[in-house]
Amino acid sequence: MQGRDNFSTTANQRPDNKNRLSRFARNVISYLMPSDLVSSAVRPRGISVYMRIKDERDWIAASIASVKGIADEIIIVDNGSTDGTYEILQEIARREKGFIKLMKKPELHHCDLSNFALGQTSFRWVFRWDGDMVAHTDGEHPISELRARILALNPRHYYLVYLRHTNLSGDLFHQDPQEMVHIEEYVHTFSKAARFIHPGRFEAVKFPFYYKPLFWYEPYVFHVNVKPVRRMLLRYFWEEWMELKDYVRYPRLEDYVSAKIETEFGTFSMEEAQGRCVKKMLQNHIHFNAEKFGPYPEMLRPLLEKTPYRIQYQDGRISGRTEPENRI
Repeated sequence: MQGRDNFSTTANQRPDNKNRLSRFARNVISYLMPSDLVSSAVRPRGISVYMRIKDERDWIAASIASVKGIADEIIIVDNGSTDGTYEILQEIARREKGFIKLMKKPELHHCDLSNFALGQTSFRWVFRWDGDMVAHTDGEHPISELRARILALNPRHYYLVYLRHTNLSGDLFHQDPQEMVHIEEYVHTFSKAARFIHPGRFEAVKFPFYYKPLFWYEPYVFHVNVKPVRRMLLRYFWEEWMELKDYVRYPRLEDYVSAKIETEFGTFSMEEAQGRCVKKMLQNHIHFNAEKFGPYPEMLRPLLEKTPYRIQYQDGRISGRTEPENRI
């Protein structure tokens, strides 16, 4: 979501060429500008994983367990969860005292939240991790392999590492054919000059020009884009609200959604709009192809039978989805 470049969404395609000159220039400048001349504050060698979390109770435990193999510390900032996520995080942080640092910042908004979380990190490498991302911990490309690759990079230079992640959508068994794979900048050398900004529909990280971009396509990570119906409805309007930036009329995303659902879904009822939104968003989903994208991460496998979210079919067409009870 954040910092998305114009990459194709099929499994084996590479980035387009429109930014080739810019990337070449970054490569050259990164070698002419060693990090010890750029930064006066040298951080210890290692990797800080930082997470900005809100309402991810379904996947948060598996997400954190899967990324532990890459981290020297995990920074978690909860943005006001109301679905039980924060209580789960408190228990995990209690068990992992000293390794996981948990904070609660419900008042922070978008970039302020992201920059706060980034600023809490301690190590030279920082890895942005979402609460619905689950990494491979076994198999051909475990997350521990990614750690070794990162720490083997030249410590005198700044790097920006783009990673591929496989996107599950609707439930654990389907994908949106338009977004089967994302490639985004998740890992970078820390610098106070690298900050989150909000230029348009998406939050993004702005990097100095001396960062060298790297593109690693090994499938280390699955993005579990499987949310309750209310979250799906909010996500449907999220990009419009972000781009509008009218925080006087619509201080919260919920305010914007309430104002728009009648036009989009023909009802003033949030409950009715949620059902219609789900059907619309899932209509063209296709079955997940493990032969193309590889097996599920180990941490997801126990959830395959227990997941309350299952896309339903009628007469060969998607008709809706099962939902958990008492879930926001």
